[in-house]
Amino acid sequence: MNILNIVLYSLIIIVILLIVIGLAIANYAGKNLITIYDENSNVIIDFYDTLNFVKLVSNGEFNGEIKSKVIDGILTDNYYNKTISLSQNVAYANNVSAYAVCAHELGHAMQYRDNPKKMKKFLLTQIASRILSKFTLPIFLFGIVCIFFNIILAVCVLGLSVLIFLTGLIAKLSTIEIEKEASQNALMLLKKYTDCDESMIKRAKKVLSAAKLTYIASFLKSVLAWTMLVNKYDFY
Repeated sequence: MNILNIVLYSLIIIVILLIVIGLAIANYAGKNLITIYDENSNVIIDFYDTLNFVKLVSNGEFNGEIKSKVIDGILTDNYYNKTISLSQNVAYANNVSAYAVCAHELGHAMQYRDNPKKMKKFLLTQIASRILSKFTLPIFLFGIVCIFFNIILAVCVLGLSVLIFLTGLIAKLSTIEIEKEASQNALMLLKKYTDCDESMIKRAKKVLSAAKLTYIASFLKSVLAWTMLVNKYDFY
């Protein structure tokens, strides 16, 4: 066996290992978040539920401008346009897990307050990538067809599909960074506006770390989209 074959087989083995590891993390992240969330749902952090926590932080940090509302779903919590939307299992709870999730969304509110230009750019990037990602596979397939008719056109079309693919990955990476920053803000808010002791903060951090892993898993799913081994071919 010559050196070229050794290198080739080594690369194949490395790619297979990366795919296996990526899929393992992607499949593990969601289940891990639910497990960690449930484990810390029995630890009471305050007498009041998270809706009251939103009001408290809103008055203390945002001059009362941040509002809250309750939505359906499980862990569908989000922040948009000065409104914290909380799922029912979070909104009406007063445990570590619920407070961590709520504080995380308030952390996003702080990002929009402190650096609106950065967040606006981030939001536009996400929207653009979401739209473009819908066309990645059709453009790629069109490029394959073009190979049989016009090789130059095929190269251009395939290059465009790769560019869109990379744009989606960059958007995913930026999401991980944004979510990390929001979690850091969340821990600061929990320390400032609750009576959390160090053990509770560690528990909240564990919940937030589990949530962060789901964003990493989402990035890995995007990286592995070409393998067709993930649930759907989409960046989001």
